[in-house]
Amino acid sequence: MGSALGSWKRQLHLLHRWLGIGIGLLVLLWFGSGVVMMYVPYPALTEQERMAWLAPLDVAQVQVNAWDAWQAAGRPGMPSAVKLNTVAGRPAYHFMADGRWRSVWADTGATLQVTDDIARSAAASAAPGARTLAVDTVDQDQWTFGAVQAHRPLYRVEADDAAGSVLYVSGRTGELVRDTTRSERAWNWAGSVIHWIYFTPLRTHGQPWRQVVMWTSGAALVLVMLGMVLGVQRLRVRRPYAGGRLSPYRGWQAWHHWLGLGAGTLTLTWLFSGWLSVTPFDWLASPGVTTQDRLAFAGGPLTRDDLSVAPARVASEHTDLLELEWRRVDGKLYFSALDRRQRRLLDADSGAVVPAIPHQVLLHAVRATRPETPLLAAEMITSDDSYYYSHHAERVLPVLRVQFQSADQTTFYADPAQGKLVGHADRNSKWNRWLFNGLHQLDFAAAVRVRPVWDVMVASLCALGALLSATGLVLGWRRVKKRGAVRRSSIS
Repeated sequence: MGSALGSWKRQLHLLHRWLGIGIGLLVLLWFGSGVVMMYVPYPALTEQERMAWLAPLDVAQVQVNAWDAWQAAGRPGMPSAVKLNTVAGRPAYHFMADGRWRSVWADTGATLQVTDDIARSAAASAAPGARTLAVDTVDQDQWTFGAVQAHRPLYRVEADDAAGSVLYVSGRTGELVRDTTRSERAWNWAGSVIHWIYFTPLRTHGQPWRQVVMWTSGAALVLVMLGMVLGVQRLRVRRPYAGGRLSPYRGWQAWHHWLGLGAGTLTLTWLFSGWLSVTPFDWLASPGVTTQDRLAFAGGPLTRDDLSVAPARVASEHTDLLELEWRRVDGKLYFSALDRRQRRLLDADSGAVVPAIPHQVLLHAVRATRPETPLLAAEMITSDDSYYYSHHAERVLPVLRVQFQSADQTTFYADPAQGKLVGHADRNSKWNRWLFNGLHQLDFAAAVRVRPVWDVMVASLCALGALLSATGLVLGWRRVKKRGAVRRSSIS
């Protein structure tokens, strides 16, 4: 019995050791890259940047309405999204259909064909200090994952400005859709790329990438679980080792033992929550706000009458206009108008600014997403709740929170100022909020998110996890060297 138990412990020890040698460096890099990601996120073009860089829209230049432009695009059915802005000094309509954007000039009705010159024009505003803008085309590279895939192929514009900007222009609409700087790219190699294993050859293939992240984080989880079992098993409180020591180890082994006992639980929960981030085996998967939800909230798809509204009739009195976006709420058309300061909702009939969608109209629109399901509660909230909040940026408030009496506990959040669904929660996403955001980001309550309290707390705990990983790497490296020396000795 004792021999079998000793053999079992030996196998656990060997598995822990070789898992550590195999993926210990990756775990160490995960802790370090997590700290980098606290301050440098993956590149994205923000609304504030668009407000600064979009060219003014002159609706007087628009000679073709959106319906005629959509007909010129030659697509069946109706677009799911329509917007109007300026491309290379000319107004252009952009239509989303079948997951892809298509564009038509609003002054002539001709199909917009993006060229190198159009790409340079779109990028120039984001790199005003550049003397030259070198253009080439890419389908995908290291910095073009995510929402910009609907704009592929992309024009990659490299600027010789002081920031070392590399900018990406849609090959379908001629709009600037992503911006990066030299510093941002460098820090992302130390942050998002390592943390998410975001290497282009792998990330291009979504499902294989997801499997790699899932199984490597799963292996790391097993590594730490084994370490904790072995660490507790080797600890002696009632019958100390020689000299009154609680641990049998010395030097690096002692450091690894005590760090494992002290930071093991934190490391275990952190790796577990990271494993959950790719919804392994579709566990805790949530659909979020779906296309069907948005269509129901809108009161149906856009119509010919909606697309026939003349933009000049609606927006001629609004100065500093940058973009118009068609938006339906409960069957009525509005325009979301972007200028240099803000985004506002305009009435499609009068062009007047709509401060907020009336409460009953907004509630009726949300209820249309689940017409057969009774309401549990509906209220306007003016502060974050546990499932509608932003980790560090500001969330749109107030919002209408509508909870349904459904088996999956569906809740929607609707923005009355912009007339759109801005949040969703169900049973799975609520569990994921606590198991991922809570355990992975230590984001349990608003008080914990206060900076710099959150920064100090998370960075300190990441440092502990990194030290645990580093001591394990030292021990693993020593074991590999010793094994190599023994092998060379036996050969000689």
